[in-house]
Amino acid sequence: MTPQERCHGVWHMAKRQHEESIAGQAPARVRWRDSLYFRVILLCVVLLLCLFGSAAMITRYFFIEAVREMEAQTSEIAESITLQFEETPDIDYGDLEKKMMDLHRGFEIEIQPYNGEIGDASFTIEPRGGGRLTRVARVPVRIGDRHLLLTATVTIVPQVEILRAFTHRAVAALVVLFLLTLGLMVYFIARALHPLSRLSATCAAISAGDLRPVSTRGATGEILALEETFNRMVQSLREKELVEAKLRQAQRLSALGNLAAGVAHDVRNPLNAIKLLASHALDTIGEDSDGRAAKPLHTIRQEVDRLEGIVSSFLSLAKETELHLEPHRVDALLEECVQLFRQEAEDRQLRLIAELRAGDARLMIDPKHWKRAILNVLLNALEASPPGGRVRLFSRITDSACEVEIRDDGPGLTKEIADRVFDPYFTTKPGGTGLGMSITRGIIEEHGGRIEFTSAPGQGCQVLITMPLEKTKAP
Repeated sequence: MTPQERCHGVWHMAKRQHEESIAGQAPARVRWRDSLYFRVILLCVVLLLCLFGSAAMITRYFFIEAVREMEAQTSEIAESITLQFEETPDIDYGDLEKKMMDLHRGFEIEIQPYNGEIGDASFTIEPRGGGRLTRVARVPVRIGDRHLLLTATVTIVPQVEILRAFTHRAVAALVVLFLLTLGLMVYFIARALHPLSRLSATCAAISAGDLRPVSTRGATGEILALEETFNRMVQSLREKELVEAKLRQAQRLSALGNLAAGVAHDVRNPLNAIKLLASHALDTIGEDSDGRAAKPLHTIRQEVDRLEGIVSSFLSLAKETELHLEPHRVDALLEECVQLFRQEAEDRQLRLIAELRAGDARLMIDPKHWKRAILNVLLNALEASPPGGRVRLFSRITDSACEVEIRDDGPGLTKEIADRVFDPYFTTKPGGTGLGMSITRGIIEEHGGRIEFTSAPGQGCQVLITMPLEKTKAP
């Protein structure tokens, strides 16, 4: 497979996985009792009930007080009429009505003979023209052998009556309860909607490129569903960034593949010629007595070998790696890598520590390439650590993966540099090619694993290699 084909394959595969993950996401369902609509409607119903209860209470009290006052006032008027008849038995009804209205101002009084049976008095509130209300009392009065019907009418002033109604303790308590309910309703609605402000702030951070999860802190109903939807969107954006990063890496490898073909043609052939000529010259002159001719020729061969190693690394980065997978015990391969670098660590006055806890776990790997990836990381760790420092190698098994971690005591790297360690040709070492970590990443990903690099100034570097067990272990 050519680098261009691999580039397009990576892009289409990642795009298809991204689209499938989005298509499989269904909107979060909200239980009706947790619904924001239901809660707002419930609060509105409670408010309306309180409002209607207050209105009913005020109206009831208004009528009771109006009737009670009217009863007392008409009783007083009836007593006045009785006294007038006792003083002036032949008084005219019209004159008596005028006299009573002058005595009881605000009342319209009508007195007329009553031939019916003496019954109970009636006190009512009746509408009049212009939207006014009047209190009407019809009271049968018996004076000796006379039967009279007293009709007293007074116009109600609504403002005064309502004001009087509100001075009653029960009505005042009901009004306070209504206001308290209104305040609680506003509080609960504000509390239900307040997470939206946090959601807005988090979305602003997301739009600025900070793909952190959304948290509304204890929200329920539609807001919780919105939070879950936004978190899925953030996860989708992260996956998209990962897809784009892989695509950029594949594009770089594609460009390097084209360059590698030219390097192989234009550089390797002359190197082979130089190496052959140097070997032929050594065979021709043999080992001279003082070695003045043989030593430069040996140096030429060594430098040619080094250049061939650089070209080979360059080509291995660009071309598709052909793996020969076999079940191998992880800790055994790691122990071999440690033994290869044991002397190197002693020469650099470093302690190379291995804590291998993968046990008998076996992975389907190509031992040659996988060891090469581990050796690349170990070599970088040894070169970065100062004399007296440590390089530690760990292995462990988790629920779903085998993890290999390598740490050093070096000076560490800034975040900007750490983000570029896997870029081809990027290096911080004098004379380095910048291909080691790129090749390592390619090998690990070809095995279906993942490699992560973390570092901070003064805290050394950590490389974590994760190999999924379900994809790599032997059947």
